[in-house]
Amino acid sequence: MRWFIFMRLFKKIFGKSLPDLDWIQNQGLLSMKIAQTFALRIDFLPEETCTHLAKLYTKTTPIEPEDFQLLLKQYTDDTWLKSFKSIEDLPIGSASVGQVHRATLKTGEEVVIKLIKKDFKRKFEKDVRSLRRFIKFVIFFYPKLAKVADPVGILEHIESYTLAELDLYNEIKHGKELKQIYLDHKDQFDLDRLKFPHIYEELSNEHVLVSEFIDGPTADELLTNKKMKFDDILEIFHIHGFYIFIIGTFHGDLHPGNLIVKGKDFYFIDTGAISRVGKKIQSGLFEFMEKLSMYDYVGCSHALNHMADHEIDGKKFEKFQANLLILYKDFAGKSVSEESLTKKMMETIKLGVNSGMIFEKGMFPIIKSMMYLDGMVLKGSPQTVLMEEMRRFIIEFKKADAMINL
Repeated sequence: MRWFIFMRLFKKIFGKSLPDLDWIQNQGLLSMKIAQTFALRIDFLPEETCTHLAKLYTKTTPIEPEDFQLLLKQYTDDTWLKSFKSIEDLPIGSASVGQVHRATLKTGEEVVIKLIKKDFKRKFEKDVRSLRRFIKFVIFFYPKLAKVADPVGILEHIESYTLAELDLYNEIKHGKELKQIYLDHKDQFDLDRLKFPHIYEELSNEHVLVSEFIDGPTADELLTNKKMKFDDILEIFHIHGFYIFIIGTFHGDLHPGNLIVKGKDFYFIDTGAISRVGKKIQSGLFEFMEKLSMYDYVGCSHALNHMADHEIDGKKFEKFQANLLILYKDFAGKSVSEESLTKKMMETIKLGVNSGMIFEKGMFPIIKSMMYLDGMVLKGSPQTVLMEEMRRFIIEFKKADAMINL
């Protein structure tokens, strides 16, 4: 991506009219991934713009049926094709990297075939290198940007999870890892509603993945049609929060399009990207959320400081704490439509950085997960006082942490 294209992309994202999604897709994979990242930023983009950009998660332009057939022949062989009774030419879903088609095996099982839409890797890596040089150029003249917005860290996150998505073996490997965590701890923490689709490894490779067809809508579809129960949204936080706060290894891109709801069960799909955080961030963020749920802002100030690689003390900390109390003075009892948790979290981290704290670069994935939750609640139940609803899980999280991390 050339620098002027990058600047034009930002102009479209931050413009007064809704961004042209077709233009964004035509600029390549990095352009789409940047736009997807900004779909989460309800802290400084209008809700309408974020909702519009979020279409790039699940509603991108699919390839033509003839191109799909050509790719299947390129990615597989005659033996592979003979395993299927039928394969539908039209996709049931298309995302930035891949698209999904229904099929039936000769043995009768209903499956889906996911394939990488084209060879993205070389151009994507070239665009990342170009954008990284541009960001470093901007930071040279405005060094504060590196601390407050961490554009390099965000770009590195986009790069790592996108490259992971481009190799479908990662989806198999990471799905197994997340499922093993479930199996290891399902007797210590209530994970009954979590499920993983069966993967047909013998029919899968780097470019093609065959998995069980789950007959249910995505959480995104339910939210769009106003049919997702609020208790189900909270249960997603309950499950995902266990992976984040207690284990520190979690689905790296659990947006509503990557959750299928079948009856009472939630299926994690698209597990190509997996995220990990260190114990300091993991425990510090949980402490912060615990204190915030009780509106203990003094406790929040200490928790945020504990999260930092470089903590502050003395008058610096006293000033930070005073400013945090001002920041949260009207937060108690506010619904997500009145006060965005995402916006408050980003403002809090910005305040910490401006006060002298330094956080690890790997923090963005965990903040992104909180953005997804906030966005789901805003879309599905905007009058909810989210922090008060979270209290029901705090004791359970603490008990699980005491049992697992002795």
